[in-house]
Amino acid sequence: MIVVCSACQARFQYDDSRFGQARTKRFKCPKCAHVFEVANPAVPAVPAPQALPAPIPAPSPAPPTRPLVMTAPLPEQDPVMEATLASARSTARRDRDSLLAAAGIQPGGLPAGLKFSLAFLTGPQASTVQVLERPLIVIGREEGDVITQDPETSRRHALLEIRADGSVWITDQDSTNGTQVNGERITGPVQLVSQQEFTCGNSTFMLLVRNTAEYPLH
Repeated sequence: MIVVCSACQARFQYDDSRFGQARTKRFKCPKCAHVFEVANPAVPAVPAPQALPAPIPAPSPAPPTRPLVMTAPLPEQDPVMEATLASARSTARRDRDSLLAAAGIQPGGLPAGLKFSLAFLTGPQASTVQVLERPLIVIGREEGDVITQDPETSRRHALLEIRADGSVWITDQDSTNGTQVNGERITGPVQLVSQQEFTCGNSTFMLLVRNTAEYPLH
C-alpha cells in the first residue's frame, strides 16, 4: 500500500501485512518527521453505535442578549515559510549529526558498536564510499543524504532504514526506474545484509557493516 503523509503529502510504500491484527499504525514521515496514524485496510472499520433519540426538552426562557464581539481571523500559515522552517530544521539536524560523528559520538538512532557505509560500485560516483550517519538515509539523484548524480535515478529514489537491532532495510520511493535487489525490482521493504549489492538507476551500491568492537579503526 502507498502511505501519504498528512502534513507534507510525501508518499512512501509500506507492506500492509505488517499491520498484523492492529486496526491502526503510527508512522513517522521520513521527509518532515510528522507523526500520523493510518488505518489497517484489511480490518473493517467498527461501525459507530446508533444513539437513541434524545427526548424533546421543555422550552427554556431565552438567554439575555449579549453584545456581539468581533474577533480577528487567525492568520493562514504561509506554505513557503513552513517549507523554509522545515528545511532549516533538517539542515540543523544533519549538521548536529556530523559534529557528533566527528567527535566520535554515535548519533541518536544508530545502534552502538556498528559502522554503516555505502560503496559506489558503478555510476557517476563509482569507487567512492560514504559513511551513513543517520538511521534514515534518502538516496536520490540530486536530493537526500546520498547523492548519485545519476540521471537514471529519481530525485528521491530509495530509502535506507537502519533499525535499533542493527538490521538495514531498503524501500523504493516510487522511482521511475525502480530499485533492484539480487537483480529483481522490489515492491516493498527488503532487508539487506553486509556486502549485499543493490541498484538504483545506473548506480550500484554495496552495503558495508563493520563491528567496531571486533574490527576497530587503527
